[in-house]
Amino acid sequence: MKKTFVRGALAAGALVASTLVPSVASAATVIFSLTGMSASSGGAGNFATQTRSLGGSFGNLNVRISAFSIAGTSGSGAVQNSILGIFGSGLGATSSDENGGGNTHTLDNQNRRDFLIFQFDQAVRLESATFTPFALSGQGTDTDFTVGFGTTALAANASLNLNGASFSTLTSLFGGGFTNYTGGSGTNTKSLSLANSYGNIWMVGASFANPDNTLDSFKLAQMQATTAPVPEAATWMMMIAGFGVVGASLRRKRAGLAQLA
Repeated sequence: MKKTFVRGALAAGALVASTLVPSVASAATVIFSLTGMSASSGGAGNFATQTRSLGGSFGNLNVRISAFSIAGTSGSGAVQNSILGIFGSGLGATSSDENGGGNTHTLDNQNRRDFLIFQFDQAVRLESATFTPFALSGQGTDTDFTVGFGTTALAANASLNLNGASFSTLTSLFGGGFTNYTGGSGTNTKSLSLANSYGNIWMVGASFANPDNTLDSFKLAQMQATTAPVPEAATWMMMIAGFGVVGASLRRKRAGLAQLA
């Protein structure tokens, strides 16, 4: 009989838990303007940081941004630190084989694939990104791009130490995989359409695939990010109170059984 009461109480607890789990969770969406910041230094491996308030009691969302490139035109060579450039039209990158002139300070895929890595201090989903195109090597403007995301145990302010790393190392860092997008010839904002894709590390760069064989060259002007949903504080309090009620009921039933024994 004791086992029957215990099982009943546990079942009741499971029912309370299931009914108190919120069907609507709270998340915050913020916009990162990627102009007007200052980088840590002007050399390869420099970085910039930015903070955005999430509003209410949700605190802040912090991000560290750094620039890299991949050797070769296939997008599968060794990773190398690049110079993160901050301009009035957005963020760019200058790799080791570029001097920054002729718009080579952009995120481009001429000789090397340039990309930026964003390390957040909590999981987010990137909603959209805004691109400012620049002509490169006498070609027209094009903003095809690649996005990757993943989860890392590294702190958001930690150095990634990717200089000289293989493409497979980069791939393992972005366990969510890489997605290629078609851009445009003018300044444009693209929805990333990555539903339920949350990670604390993201990558945005010139297209790895480059299916149209047109050089992509742009600066990243803005990003919109949404934090991972979490239950409202009031819901947590309801869940705690519900489990407290179940625990008290279980203790009373046990006391009653002890008296009957």
